Amino acid sequence: MAVCPQCGQENPEGFRLCGMCGASLDQAGPSEAEERKLVSVLFVDLVGHTAASDQADPEDVRARLRPYHQLLKREIERYGGTVEKFVGDAVMAVFGAPVAHEDDAERAVRSALRILEAVSQLSLEVRSAVATGEAVVSLVARPEQGEGIVAGDVVNTASRLQNEAPPGSLVVGEATYRSTRNAIEYEQLDPVTLKGKAEPVSLWHALRVRGRFGVDAEAAPQTPFIGREHDLTLLQDAYSRAVREQAIQLVTIVGEPGVGKTRLVAEFRSWLDDQPERVRWRQGRCLPYGEGITFWALGEVVKAEAGILESDSPEQAMKKLDTAVRADVEDEADHEWLVSRLAPLVGARTVDAAAAEQSESFTAWRRFLERLAAQRPLVLLIEDLHWADSALFDFLDELVDWASAVPILILCTARPELYERNAGWGGGKRNSTTVSLSPLTMEETARLLSALLSRAVLPAETQAALLERAGGNPLYAEEFVRMLGDQGLLTEHGELAGNGEITLPETVQALISARLDTLAPDRKVLLHDASVVGKVFWPGAVASIGGSQSGAVRERLRELVRKELIRPARASSVEGEDEFSFWHALVRDVAYSQIPRASRAVKHRSAAEWIERTAGERVGDHAELLAEHYRQARELGQASGAEGDVDELRRREARFLSLAGDRARSLDLVKAVRYYQRALELVPEGSERAALLSKYAQTAWITTTGDFGEGRRLAQQAVDANRKLGDQRGTAGALAHLSRVLWMTGETQKGLATVREALGLLDERQALPELVTVYSNLAGQAMTAGRAEEALAWAEKGLPVAEKLGLTATRVRLLQFRGCAQCMLGRPDGLNTLRESLELGLDSGAAAETGLAYTNVAGFVLEAEGPEAGLALYAEGIEFDERRGLAGLAAWARGEQVWPLFSLGRWDELLALSEEYDGEGQIGVLVRTYRAYVLCLRGSLREAEAIVDELLPRARRIADAQILIPALMVAATLDQLRGAERTAVERIDELLAQSEGKSAFRAWSAFEVALVCLASRERGRLCRLLDGLEDFGLIRWDLFIESARAVALEMDGSLADAESAYAKVAREWGELACAYERAQTLFGRGRSLVGLGRRAEAAGELEQARAIFARLDARPFVAQVDAWLTQAAVG
Repeated sequence: MAVCPQCGQENPEGFRLCGMCGASLDQAGPSEAEERKLVSVLFVDLVGHTAASDQADPEDVRARLRPYHQLLKREIERYGGTVEKFVGDAVMAVFGAPVAHEDDAERAVRSALRILEAVSQLSLEVRSAVATGEAVVSLVARPEQGEGIVAGDVVNTASRLQNEAPPGSLVVGEATYRSTRNAIEYEQLDPVTLKGKAEPVSLWHALRVRGRFGVDAEAAPQTPFIGREHDLTLLQDAYSRAVREQAIQLVTIVGEPGVGKTRLVAEFRSWLDDQPERVRWRQGRCLPYGEGITFWALGEVVKAEAGILESDSPEQAMKKLDTAVRADVEDEADHEWLVSRLAPLVGARTVDAAAAEQSESFTAWRRFLERLAAQRPLVLLIEDLHWADSALFDFLDELVDWASAVPILILCTARPELYERNAGWGGGKRNSTTVSLSPLTMEETARLLSALLSRAVLPAETQAALLERAGGNPLYAEEFVRMLGDQGLLTEHGELAGNGEITLPETVQALISARLDTLAPDRKVLLHDASVVGKVFWPGAVASIGGSQSGAVRERLRELVRKELIRPARASSVEGEDEFSFWHALVRDVAYSQIPRASRAVKHRSAAEWIERTAGERVGDHAELLAEHYRQARELGQASGAEGDVDELRRREARFLSLAGDRARSLDLVKAVRYYQRALELVPEGSERAALLSKYAQTAWITTTGDFGEGRRLAQQAVDANRKLGDQRGTAGALAHLSRVLWMTGETQKGLATVREALGLLDERQALPELVTVYSNLAGQAMTAGRAEEALAWAEKGLPVAEKLGLTATRVRLLQFRGCAQCMLGRPDGLNTLRESLELGLDSGAAAETGLAYTNVAGFVLEAEGPEAGLALYAEGIEFDERRGLAGLAAWARGEQVWPLFSLGRWDELLALSEEYDGEGQIGVLVRTYRAYVLCLRGSLREAEAIVDELLPRARRIADAQILIPALMVAATLDQLRGAERTAVERIDELLAQSEGKSAFRAWSAFEVALVCLASRERGRLCRLLDGLEDFGLIRWDLFIESARAVALEMDGSLADAESAYAKVAREWGELACAYERAQTLFGRGRSLVGLGRRAEAAGELEQARAIFARLDARPFVAQVDAWLTQAAVG
């Protein structure tokens, strides 16, 4: 069979021209044998037939059934349905297959209601049901020979619903009800339990049709008029011109279904109602099917003018027509002539009706309309002109060309398909205007959605989802909003319920499917192939999928452009290829949904292979897309039973998932983790899996918070997999990552041993990425341990190799460790190096390394510029981390905020922050240590002691200076405040031992240790701490040292020097907004002034200190200051 590319008619082999339309069959391209379609299935069963046929003669049964079958077939086909089979007294019919219409569900219901009425004339009674749903449709089946058309659950559902219908009634399922409730009146029944259905099924009893078929009810618009103001002006101008010039005007409004043609016409009619002159408005609609529909639209105009109802008999219609014409025509001969020529339009006949030439009828109809317009301006609305027959086009052409001296506005609405049926419509006529409606803009659609949902503001996620699905089409927007309301998918706050997915309403799916079914089979296949590529596609890809020539495909695509199904792009993203996109995303979705799974699998693989060939060396840029195509090919092939070479598809999918993960690591780490995880599910044991495990482990741990056990397990798996293969480089890389995880979890010594093991597996004479990673880890671990010189040496060793290999991300890390080490050694270029690393990270897109850079820069900006500057940079870094999915780094950066929060006196925020951490791992110990610090300074000594007792052993096990020194410092302060001076001194001794050769950490802890030494009168230990400490060029560290020296002067009895030193640092602490440090130095100055006998000055300083301590709720120090105030007041 050769299928005509123009009309879809099947033709016998050997035909060169279509037997239906005469088109060349040489153009016929490929067509699908099957499609997935939204169909409505009708089951009708004769009530009581089994009992009546019992013992009856077979010929009598056949005689009884023959008129019944004929009646059903006639009524079903009248509404565009297809009888699939008769089984005794039951019939199954399908609407929407093989060709879909936008109102198939309504057609099925109307047909069933008509059958209920018609069978009563045969003294029979039936029960019937309609169900709507997706089915697989055979496009080559011959139902007249008993071949089935559709298969799917919708068939079983319709059959079982029919069994639930009361005799003499029609019931429908939920999808049918939703699609037809505006046209059919229903009564809801109790839900029923159907075999094979887990939940009860909703059921509705169809009562009657709401209005005349083909005519819209005159209902006021329910939505605001948005985005069509200019188009409305064009209609108004055309009408004004018709009235002003007493001449006919033709306006054709063209646009895709749902774009707003009807809404524009309604607004125009409302405007007409406000005009001073009376306007005669008459309208008719062209129908897509039925009997005697050629001039149906014109017949509706005449019926409306004469007041003829559909329920009127031919005699009644004739009488009303005669009365209407007589009111306008006095001449008896003209009257009889007009009535005889108008009568066929309204279904009436004159007694002596004679055949008339079409030209004579056209003249009569034109004269009738001219007479109406002569009385007052006539607006003639012809809707859905794209369904008009050629004869109606001919009449309208004559009316536009020959009507004269009367104000007539012919207003037509049509879809773009109009120009396929009549390419020259309106062309060359001076009184013709075409208004082409484009989709609404995003802003206009957003306003429409707000109005439909009665919400001024929608949640961003809801609005974005609806804007995407509506695509500027007002009807789509309305249907989606209606569906969300019906199914309760919007919360009271306007958020999407459930998983946030928005399914396609049946009404929208039917509308688009009907448009697609107007295409010639080969054009439709072309659209299917394009839908597999995506919303954007190229002729080469479509040709590759369909096995066609790119040039031929390009020509056929231009036809789809004219139909406004796709549109060309100005510039293509693929060299040498034109680029197209679907006019609306839903067109793509519906076209894609029609492809059977087996065909879809083959097409996805073809699309992937074309992308691979086209991308060449840049295939990694398309890795995510390729992985998705291969996944679809694999899963759809398996689901349809045509698995083919599944192993090869799995291999390709895994390869591109891995590449997609590599690409995402610098953009979205959470996504990268998902890609690696999916790839691992596909890859068998071997070197490829070992390498993938390493990448997965290295990426996953950065994106999680607190789950160190899982991170360690993954890292160890990567080590074991590489060791099993005997891959020393792979093992070294995996060990390097494991060392970082061990360090994070607080197992510092194990981490150091692990990274040194990794170093031993590598040849340092070779420039290897794994070697640079090992150098980076050694530098980082030495830096946090306080071994600045060693950290600097490892960083300097790794940077040239990283630069040589082009390892930008590792270079960012090495620059950080170099900068940190330089700062810790008092080198003035340290902070510049850190800023350089941050800029390089941001420029290169190295997400994890950039997140780490933010934290390190923030820490040293805190020391160089003060806590407010440091806190601001921490916040910027946390925002970056969260935006990139770096949950682990974000948690670390939030934890380090305890440093600036403490200095700024924002202790309540610090305590709240500390509740998020459990004291596990390095950052957990640090944060909880500062919680204990605040609690002991506020006098909550028992609570602080419990935390210190828990954390100090962990800090000792970690042994890194940045964790252990603060823990010992806080423990000493706590012991001193609770009166355990001997224990406090032991903590100081341990701190001095652990910070030997680590001047940066001695400087950082100097002031607090000095205060403990002051309270314990341990001048010698304070001297040991300060011995050899010099300025670092970092203002906070330098102030810590200066403040400790002021304490030493006070202990020496050099009170004048102490007072002067305290005054200086108190002022500078105040400039940095460091509350606690300023309070302690003000307190020190007050004590020194009391000792010098300058009691009035002392009181002022002490009052300031007390106010700050009181604000901090540092009760022990408020009490201490009060005691000194008493001394200042004495004498």
